[in-house]
Amino acid sequence: MDGRRARGALRRTELLKATLSVLERDGAAAVSHRAVAAEAGVSLASTTYHFATLDDLLVEALTWAADDLTAELHERVTELGARPADELARLVEHLLVYRRGRTLAEYELYLLAARRPALREAAAAWLQPLTEIARTFTTNPQKASLLVAALDGLLLQSLIGARPFDQADVAALLSHLR
Repeated sequence: MDGRRARGALRRTELLKATLSVLERDGAAAVSHRAVAAEAGVSLASTTYHFATLDDLLVEALTWAADDLTAELHERVTELGARPADELARLVEHLLVYRRGRTLAEYELYLLAARRPALREAAAAWLQPLTEIARTFTTNPQKASLLVAALDGLLLQSLIGARPFDQADVAALLSHLR
């Protein structure tokens, strides 16, 4: 890759990280080319050059976040040992405690897909990391899908404060799906 392309790819990544920072701090309604440019410390023209529309920016942010989450979860999944339910519970706790703001930002983008069709494909891809993890617990595709849906629900309920996260819930969930 030549220097210009490398700088362009780096700038895109900086803009995507800035988008997630705006989301984390102020929510989806606050995301604009101008807000992202300010967060990244670049000109508005730079933001619109890389992402012509707001939907382009949001789709790429969600896609990048899904790829980043996948890489992080793959590192953590390699630690799944003799007590996978405990490891999965720790993973969910990690998403809710240590990277809560980022998880909340990603869920905002994920839920925005209900109103913005351009985000739907990226939203489906965002579920891929959890689906891959679910397949380590069951070979049954329907059960893996149900596990993802249940984990998704636990994460959402915990993020909004409707239900405190309890590691025992993950073990109970796994026992019902085996």
